[in-house]
Amino acid sequence: MKVGTRENLRHCKYTVFHPVSGFEEVKWNDKGSVVISFVVLFLFFLINVLQAQMTGFSFNSNNPDKISMISIFAISVGGVALWFVANWAMSSLMNGEGKLRQIWVVTCYALIPYVVFTALFIIASNFASLEMGVFLYLLYAFGIAWSCIMMFFGMYQIHQLDFKGTVANIFLTIVGIAIMLFIMVLLYSLFQQMYTFLYTIFSEIMFRI
Repeated sequence: MKVGTRENLRHCKYTVFHPVSGFEEVKWNDKGSVVISFVVLFLFFLINVLQAQMTGFSFNSNNPDKISMISIFAISVGGVALWFVANWAMSSLMNGEGKLRQIWVVTCYALIPYVVFTALFIIASNFASLEMGVFLYLLYAFGIAWSCIMMFFGMYQIHQLDFKGTVANIFLTIVGIAIMLFIMVLLYSLFQQMYTFLYTIFSEIMFRI
């Protein structure tokens, strides 16, 4: 059953505070919006950019001249994409019941607390003193913890696994990400060597001509 934007936003807000029942509706009642998921993903990327550039000087170890939008995009959006693919692959091996759409919605919705609390951290860091740093980082850690809790209950609901199965699913997803990153590094190294080899041959040919 299709629902309107307002209903999707209401369900999204409800899921943040009631992840168990909220993600249960994603599983059984086809709730959750793919459009909102992409908006949350964009905000996740944006908040990481703002964190690198606009965090208070006392709490920012980044060099503004060396901040790369491409690197932030690869780490944030690329990391979410790797989690999505790895979880789908590992869940298929574990007979998880989550569909691609459900995995995507859960993954992106779980980012909302991180986005909100990171935004609060950025704002507060521009006014707080170093003595308040402990409280700021606790605020930041709370957002991460909340997102992790949402992710856990989301995977628990959509895959219909027990507690141990959900823990194993998340662990294997992390292992899957590590494997994919390792393969990507190998492929990058291979293509780099092939490029160097072909460029060397081309240079030799042009030199002799």
